[in-house]
Amino acid sequence: VLFDVDGTLVESDPLHFKAFQEILSELGYNGGQPISEDFFRHHISGRHNPEIAADLFPDWLEERRTQFYMDKEERYRRLAAQGLEALPGLREFLDWVAARGLRRAAVTNAPRANAEMMLTALGLDGYFEHLVLGEECTRAKPHPDPYLTAMELLGLQPGESLVFEDSPSGVRAGVAAGSPVIALTTGQQPEVLAAAG
Repeated sequence: VLFDVDGTLVESDPLHFKAFQEILSELGYNGGQPISEDFFRHHISGRHNPEIAADLFPDWLEERRTQFYMDKEERYRRLAAQGLEALPGLREFLDWVAARGLRRAAVTNAPRANAEMMLTALGLDGYFEHLVLGEECTRAKPHPDPYLTAMELLGLQPGESLVFEDSPSGVRAGVAAGSPVIALTTGQQPEVLAAAG
């Protein structure tokens, strides 16, 4: 069983939204007006930081874009330090998965510091056999590489795995990896997730 982290194990999108909203306003993006939740869902949520920064700031040099998303992630971690909670029913479901001896990996586009912080905050730092990061794969989600890497590490074939996701890019990645995907509607509309795969 392969789990995304942000929005799938923990309701973190509101904190990411707030961090992006604050930092983009400070930088004068959108004339200094805060971005909307709709903008966040359609252009940011679930995507890999380098792609987000390139889309938001196409004229910036790569070094400046990297600093932008590193600053944003630091802001997110400060907000998240105030408390993260597992999604309702998560603990019971994870216990059910473990009781059946199913292999488990967390697969995320989040930076390592964020992913490890979230898993630790949820008491899940020892639950998953592997933590696969999009930034450590050849290509991040929406490409299948992170899920294919997790399957390889667990010794599984695509037909032997099940993906839990909450973003269009994650759904596309799981489907492209050949796995059935269960999409959680924690941050996206059902029709958006269905259209992704």
